[in-house]
Amino acid sequence: MLDDSLLRKVEETIKRFNMLSAGDKVVVGVSGGPDSVVLIHLLYRLKAKYKLDIWAAHLNHCIRGEEAKEEERWVKRFACDLGIPVISECIDVPLLAKKKGIGLEFTARQARYSFLEHIANEVGASKIAMGHTASDQAETVLMRLIRGSGVDGLAGIPPVRGRIIRPLIQTFRWEIERYCKEHDLSPRQDSSNRDFSFLRNRIRFKLIPYLSSRYNPCMVEVLLHTADLLQIDKDFLEDITVRARKRVTRRKTGGEVVVNAKRFFQLHLSLQRRIIRNIIQELRGNLEGIEYNHIFQILSLKEASGTKMIDLPDNLKVIKQYNEIIFKKDRDLSPSFSTYLNVPGRTKLPQLNMVFESKILLRPPSRFPRDKNRIYIDLDKIADLHSLFVRPRKEGDRFQPFGMRGEKKLKDFFIDLKVPRYQRDKIPILLSGDKIVWVVGYRMDDRFKVEDATKKVLKIKVITNVTSGRNNKKNKGN
Repeated sequence: MLDDSLLRKVEETIKRFNMLSAGDKVVVGVSGGPDSVVLIHLLYRLKAKYKLDIWAAHLNHCIRGEEAKEEERWVKRFACDLGIPVISECIDVPLLAKKKGIGLEFTARQARYSFLEHIANEVGASKIAMGHTASDQAETVLMRLIRGSGVDGLAGIPPVRGRIIRPLIQTFRWEIERYCKEHDLSPRQDSSNRDFSFLRNRIRFKLIPYLSSRYNPCMVEVLLHTADLLQIDKDFLEDITVRARKRVTRRKTGGEVVVNAKRFFQLHLSLQRRIIRNIIQELRGNLEGIEYNHIFQILSLKEASGTKMIDLPDNLKVIKQYNEIIFKKDRDLSPSFSTYLNVPGRTKLPQLNMVFESKILLRPPSRFPRDKNRIYIDLDKIADLHSLFVRPRKEGDRFQPFGMRGEKKLKDFFIDLKVPRYQRDKIPILLSGDKIVWVVGYRMDDRFKVEDATKKVLKIKVITNVTSGRNNKKNKGN
């Protein structure tokens, strides 16, 4: 008679961490190794109880040649025998790692997660099941301790992260092996698992056995208990971090987070570090490659005067400018744009998610609303309506700010208003011929203002944060 103890244990894990709901569509990552084979076999046995729709997903990393191809064929046969649809794909991870200039292990992991997320989106899955075990958890904690890590890293692999679930996270490797024998499963054995050039393999086959035999026979259990305790602390600290971040964040847009430097540096150092990691995680999607010295460099911005910029992995930049610390993706720093205005009419500026609306008024309005995104121009002061042009700032730009008698360098104008340098290239400049009419969102030129003798008026309004062809009704107005 078969022993169903592992099935019951895994079901307890699923219930404890609320991993599955009735009717879930689950994509299971299946490498063909013992862990993933046992995982999909167990989920198959729970299929009726939870009314699951199960899909198998296999990625060939193109690292082990014919062995990897045979693994792929084996997974397809195994899934077919269970009546489970399977999707497989090949990604040349060595080539990808070479192009990106990063390690093979990290690239393989990135490719694997990206592949599983893609398949889950494609089939409309609510969950992605992965075969990480308690043994993997112990190895991960020890590996991160060796490399250097804080509370979050030593908390290990989370049982649930988003839609990713790990039903075997409380199951040991010996239990996996016993289950395979009892159910006559013959999973594939990855030859790279015995390659001691990989740190994890050295920890698995050398360090943990050594520590268990010489220092503590319960070494694996101790590491797991440590991870459990730190996971609880991590959850608590994360809640505090989120609340503290809201207090110091000035604004947040796609690809950019701006922090109030004064408030930020008044926080406890622990919260400063956690907020930095939280923001980087949000902008990059992961913390891979972010090391102690990167966090230290960002914290050192407290003493920086003027403008200072720090480059982080994955084209992320951190900029200290006046009383702001800006975290943003490099590709967003200097959008290129230039266009003539349709007068009257609408002109889209998709690079900045803006729309300009211009309208000719036969008489000046009775009052001029205070609105930084709207100006009124004496129409007769525009030599040619078709010459109205929008572009970024240029070196040497000058204008006469509204209310002033003399000209001023645009650069000095920005400095006086403490406009962060990284933002200046994203501010549209409206010109008539070679004369600046409006520094959009800031100040129009005094020479184009409406006066008592003005007969006709050109009204120009800019609508910001336009993300599609249709404008939100709340942006419309007179």
